Amino acid sequence: MSSHPSAPSAPQPQPLHRLTVAAEADPNLLLRLLEPFVIHDVLPSAVTCAADARGLSATLDFSAEPAVAERLRMRLAVTVGVRAAELAPVRAPASRAA
Repeated sequence: MSSHPSAPSAPQPQPLHRLTVAAEADPNLLLRLLEPFVIHDVLPSAVTCAADARGLSATLDFSAEPAVAERLRMRLAVTVGVRAAELAPVRAPASRAA
């Protein structure tokens, strides 16, 4: 038995996900969309949103375990003002050869 502790393994990368949300155009809604990410300790890598007469559309890209991603989708789907929340995988961009 070795007396040297094993080196900690590098954390495994989490799968990338995209949540696309359609909602009412309410100034407070963007904050309500981000709150579940804070609760689950998930930092979105990209957030885009646009508002017009039809409402607010937002796209949130993030890394998380699939179960956490689904919980976030369910949480957003029942948020007041949200009409739809769809979850999809995001393919990582292909690395370029030098």
